Amino acid sequence: MLARGRRVLVVGATGRLGSAIARGLLARGDRPLLAGRDPARLQALATSLPGPSGEPAPFVCADLLAPDGVDTLVTSLRATVERVDDLILAGGPFPSTPFETLQRADLMSAFVVHAVAPLLLVQALAGDLAAASGAVVALSDAGITRPFTNHVAYLTAKGALSTGLRALAVELAPEVRVNLLAMGIVAEVDADDEPVWTHRLATRSPLGRFGTSDEVVQATLALLDATWATGEIWGIGR
Repeated sequence: MLARGRRVLVVGATGRLGSAIARGLLARGDRPLLAGRDPARLQALATSLPGPSGEPAPFVCADLLAPDGVDTLVTSLRATVERVDDLILAGGPFPSTPFETLQRADLMSAFVVHAVAPLLLVQALAGDLAAASGAVVALSDAGITRPFTNHVAYLTAKGALSTGLRALAVELAPEVRVNLLAMGIVAEVDADDEPVWTHRLATRSPLGRFGTSDEVVQATLALLDATWATGEIWGIGR
C-alpha cells in the first residue's frame, strides 16, 4: 500500500464520476486537486472537500477543448500547488454522433478532449509523476471493444486514448505507471428519467444491472495502488 497524503490531480472533477473519485481520495487520506472547466461548480466542489485545516481543496479551471487548454491547466496548477503525485483522467463529454450526421468537427473535438489533451497533459506532468513514483489512471469505455450505435466520434477517440496511454506506459516505465479502466454502463437507476427502459437495458449485462459511482471509485483507487500493473486495461461491468 502506498503512503497516503498523495496529491492526486482529478481531471473532469465536476462530473459525476470525477467528483465521486475526488471524495474517495479525500476519504482515504489523499489530497485531491480538482480540474474542470466550470469555475462555479469547481468552487462548490472544492468547498465540500476541505483539507486538514478546513480550507477548500485546490482547483484549477481550464477548457481542454481550447488550443491552449493544457498549457492553461498546467500554468494554473504550478501557481496553486508545489507538485502532483498522481493523475486521474475522468473528464470528457459523451456526445451522440449518429453516423448519418457525423461531421469532421465532431471527430476533431472528440479527439482533442478525449485523446490529444490527456496525452499532452501526461507529457507535461511526467517529471512530477516520475519524481513521486506516481501513476496515471484513465476512465475509458468498454465500447472500444464492444461498440454501440450513435457514438462513432466518442468511441474512436477513446480507442485512440487507450492506445496512446499504453504507449506512454512503455515510454514512462519504470518510474510512472499508466493504466485504464474500460467501463460498462454506470447509472444511478433510481435517478434515471426512464427507469423501465433503463431496467431492460441493464438486464442485458451478465450481472443484470449497471455499475454505480461507488464501484467505479473502488476500482479506480485499486488501480491507482496496483504497483505491479502498467499498460493494463482493466475491464469492469462488461
